[in-house]
Amino acid sequence: MSTWIDSTEQALTSESLALLLDNKIPAIRVSAFATPAESAAFSVAAKAGRMQYYNVVDRIGYIGLAQYQYRWTRTRDEFLADVPQAQADVQAVFNAASFDPLTRMMELLRAHWPAPVDVARESGRPYFAGIIRSTSDKIDLHADWAPLNSPDYAIGAIDGQIGWNFFAEELQSGGHTNVYNNPWNPQVVPNEIPKSYGLPRDLTEGVPRFTYRATAGDVVLFNTRNPHEIAAGAAQPGGSRVSIGSFIGRMPDRSLALWA
Repeated sequence: MSTWIDSTEQALTSESLALLLDNKIPAIRVSAFATPAESAAFSVAAKAGRMQYYNVVDRIGYIGLAQYQYRWTRTRDEFLADVPQAQADVQAVFNAASFDPLTRMMELLRAHWPAPVDVARESGRPYFAGIIRSTSDKIDLHADWAPLNSPDYAIGAIDGQIGWNFFAEELQSGGHTNVYNNPWNPQVVPNEIPKSYGLPRDLTEGVPRFTYRATAGDVVLFNTRNPHEIAAGAAQPGGSRVSIGSFIGRMPDRSLALWA
């Protein structure tokens, strides 16, 4: 449980990355992570890809898979078995766009971190990383913290968790993200995984808040243990808020592991 020592976005450095993992700063922005041409091509390719939709009221499209979809009713082996198809679906978008944001992001992290950076693995088998999303609807208040979300997985051993998102297309208005500096620490019932989506609003009351807006071409990173939400917005005709991202966890050996 930490306190922000600064209330503004920081540039990506080795120091700021460590501070964000320790929840000492609210966010890091990598401006011009991709060119306008790369961003536009990625957005077009994503919209033409194998888009699926979550079973929630708000329409949130995605390509790939998220590990949390397996936490209650499906097994770890089922998750790992589904990874190759998810990787293929996302790779098809990379190929069509001639641009691979996941590899570029890992290379950027490696340039700023003194230990290995790679996709998370479970008994030698890779996780999926790099989920693509497309929506102009809201995403409700939630938190992401693997030691509570996924305690029986290898990523349950992390001691810090952040998320990164590359924005290929922004909304015309709205769509901002609010991050609340109140690291998620729910009461845990033995052998139960606590609910982490649709969190109560009292977690946001009287705590510091950081708000950022997606800008096409940029990457934003923040500490996902803090409750966060995305507001609905208005898109250009045929447009959407198109992004790709993953979690980054600091493992006991100080390496960084990525997963979605």
